[in-house]
Amino acid sequence: MNSHAQEGAESIWGHEKAVYMNAPGHMFRHWTLKLGLSYRIRAAFWVRPELILSDPDGIAHILQKKIYNYHHSRVVRPRVARLLGKGLGWVEGAKEHKRMRQLVSPSLTPENVKSMSADIRLSAIQVIDDLTADIQGRQSADAVNILDWTSKATLNVIGRVAFLHDFEGGKSAEAQKILNGRRRGVSMAAQCINLVILMLLRRFPILNDLPIPTIQAQGLARQVIHSGVAKELIKRDQKLVKSNDGSSQKDLMSRLLRAHATGNISESEVYEQISTFIVSGHESTTQTLGFTIFELSRHPAVQDRLRQELDEFPREPTYDDYQNRLPYLDAVLKETLRLYPALPYMERVATEYDVIPLRQPVRLLNGEVTQELYIIPGQVVLIPIIAIQRADSVWKDADVFRPERWLEDLPPVEKLCSGWADLLTFSDGPRNCIGMRLAVFQYKIILNYMLERFRFRDANVNISLKIASSLQAWVVDKPELGAALPVHIELL
Repeated sequence: MNSHAQEGAESIWGHEKAVYMNAPGHMFRHWTLKLGLSYRIRAAFWVRPELILSDPDGIAHILQKKIYNYHHSRVVRPRVARLLGKGLGWVEGAKEHKRMRQLVSPSLTPENVKSMSADIRLSAIQVIDDLTADIQGRQSADAVNILDWTSKATLNVIGRVAFLHDFEGGKSAEAQKILNGRRRGVSMAAQCINLVILMLLRRFPILNDLPIPTIQAQGLARQVIHSGVAKELIKRDQKLVKSNDGSSQKDLMSRLLRAHATGNISESEVYEQISTFIVSGHESTTQTLGFTIFELSRHPAVQDRLRQELDEFPREPTYDDYQNRLPYLDAVLKETLRLYPALPYMERVATEYDVIPLRQPVRLLNGEVTQELYIIPGQVVLIPIIAIQRADSVWKDADVFRPERWLEDLPPVEKLCSGWADLLTFSDGPRNCIGMRLAVFQYKIILNYMLERFRFRDANVNISLKIASSLQAWVVDKPELGAALPVHIELL
């Protein structure tokens, strides 16, 4: 390909240092403007150049049609195992992935998610009541790290609806261990895993298996879950399964235990699926809620308009109401997901020869113009989700939080990807986010109740975005806070 990034490459680090040293997505946006939607960059340590793919047709080809031929890289897959477990997000291959997905998907159908309404509401109100008491008891008007509370709310929800378990509003000892483990893991990853370590991991994946504290700290939450709450859940539910009392239960935990009782899955897989869904089931929604509230604090007119829509709704919204009858709430969610995708980059490695179709032609090194890219096994393909969703050529004022854009004429369909809401935040195709419906539903319920109780004010802090497995916010000049989104909170 002639579309090769040239500027900014260093002899050892290639272009990857420029990617690392700048804000997530920044360099990809720059190169896309100069080179188009498909190009290659030099990788560190002289390994094969990486293909950067922002072309909607090329992305759809990989995610919708050939995803089982594009595996997690040797850097990403061990990280997924540490963070979540060797569950649905980690497994490779069509047969195993489809088996796991068929195992858990019945617990996350639209009807099942709809039936979770009462439990989600109770879980949300429990945490919001605690936050209310905390605000009332404060002697000062210090800003609150809203992530401390959105994480409690989402963990409380996933515990109740997926595992019939009470995390006591995030106050139980096990909840505190999980939340603190995840917080420590994120902080160590962001502060201690530098460019050198990242590039060494890419070049020498065996380092993933060594007891390096800054690397293994990413798995603290998973370790806590396996050694604590997972054991209790299995012990409790095994009794129900043996007595057939749980045969009518539709929650995820009951399905896992029935599958184990019939010999369809091993006990170790039960553990891995529990940690996968506890961590992934609350982590991404924690961040999405946090970023939404942070943006609402900085855009009071948006906050007022959203609160008015919710206040004027004639009844307690149902699942169908949240889906179809609260357009501004939906626009706020979509705008947050556009700006702050939990997974900023998706990195895959081709395992077979392939031909990727393109919507926008590229010029090859020999001068030929083509709309096909020939791929060989081992080729790293990086989809820069955050750069795609902040492309000025598509979204115009791409860095501006402006939910109204979703109520206006959207960009031409040929410029958009084919995921949920024309975004890639939930991925796309057979490996899209299986918990998407639950994530959206709980987000809307929690945010509704928070806006009913609180007004959020700007704390006047500058944040920087970092990637610590997922997209995280850090207060500039205050790294000791760890991942944080401070806001002032007033009771209504």
